[in-house]
Amino acid sequence: MAEVEGSSLVAQAIQREGIQTLFGLAGGPIQDIMGFAPHFGIRPIGVRHEQAATFSAAAYGFVKNEVGVAVLAAGPAVTNGMTGAHVAFDNCLPLVILGGSGPQKGRYTGTFQETENVPMFKGITKMSVQVDSTARIPEYLAMAFRKARTGRPGPVYIDLPSDVLQNGVDEDSVNWPTNYYADAPSPGNASQVKRAAELLLNAERPMMIVGKGVRWSEPTAELRQLVESVGMPYIASPMGRGFIPDDHPLNFAAARSSIMGNADVVVVVGSRLNWMFGFGRQFPADAKVIHIDIEPEEIGVNRAVDVGIVGDAKAVLQQILTELEGKTAGMAERAEEGPWLSALRDRVERNAEAIGGYLTSNDKPIRTHRLLHEISEVFPRETIYTVDGQTTLATGRQVLQSYTPASRLNSGTNGCMGVGVPFAIGAALARPDVPVVSV
Repeated sequence: MAEVEGSSLVAQAIQREGIQTLFGLAGGPIQDIMGFAPHFGIRPIGVRHEQAATFSAAAYGFVKNEVGVAVLAAGPAVTNGMTGAHVAFDNCLPLVILGGSGPQKGRYTGTFQETENVPMFKGITKMSVQVDSTARIPEYLAMAFRKARTGRPGPVYIDLPSDVLQNGVDEDSVNWPTNYYADAPSPGNASQVKRAAELLLNAERPMMIVGKGVRWSEPTAELRQLVESVGMPYIASPMGRGFIPDDHPLNFAAARSSIMGNADVVVVVGSRLNWMFGFGRQFPADAKVIHIDIEPEEIGVNRAVDVGIVGDAKAVLQQILTELEGKTAGMAERAEEGPWLSALRDRVERNAEAIGGYLTSNDKPIRTHRLLHEISEVFPRETIYTVDGQTTLATGRQVLQSYTPASRLNSGTNGCMGVGVPFAIGAALARPDVPVVSV
């Protein structure tokens, strides 16, 4: 019977997930994973620094709507990739990091690049474990991918000792796990869904916040149908933009403070009420909050909710739309002519006047507003923008528009510098059919 090497099992496990690209910098003991990868239809992308591998893999996964994979050599290579794990963890991006380490049989003897990797990743991953035998590689990899992509997504670290990778096992004895995903999206509680619909039907100044968490169920049609049937204005988190095109008439990102400060019903979908949304404190004290999230522990964080719905965003929005069916006649028209949207439009116009001159300014050095405006005039609607740094991040929010899902990537919740270019590389490999611009 044929013997199969551990590194080959790793490559096969990645291929079985349907993943066609991985990122890394070849080195011991993971170089053979990258070597075996093309034999299983996986393209290895080399980088010059391991931090870029984890950044690129995280971006690739977000744009592709799958788990990104980064492969890191032992010792400093693994620690170089930790920042990417931190970014993925804070931003809930599914990522599997495969890190090399010294041989198990040489633990605590001072072997080359011996490092205790697993504890370092414990606080910035959903799971951090070391594979204990070559035969169990498929089991650990199945566990890693399931953990990374289910529930609230996030990174997983799998430590691969050199002897585990280099040892061989009987190919016929390998146990490949199957059917380890729950395919059915989880719906929300029916009574909470009904309560959410009632609040929306009676709201005078409703609003919706769209977060990047909607990426994984991609309820683009449902989001648009909900805002249009109720006449509800919305804003989005930076990476939640594009799931409804930014030029939709109910997008009031340009009146962010006004909409958050005056709404009477707030629907939060796939977003956290963290510092990006003022911890929910900008909403009026008596505003009713409807929070939809796949993660039960997120409901009620920083702001008490009136309706908390745990479930898949697409499934829950479909439930709410079903509950609203036949009850929204004339709502959109009344909202269009009513004081709520009129006040928000006035604010948008005033804000546009305030920055309008910056877009065409001839100041030297060139203003960032003018720079990004010129870029936006060149590239088509389908462009993916990856944004790095504080100045371009803040200005890009005002100037650069997003029209398609997963077309805006930035430093996210933890404001990490240096993501722009590696994010762009990952995005470009995930979507070679559209332009990708890093600013």
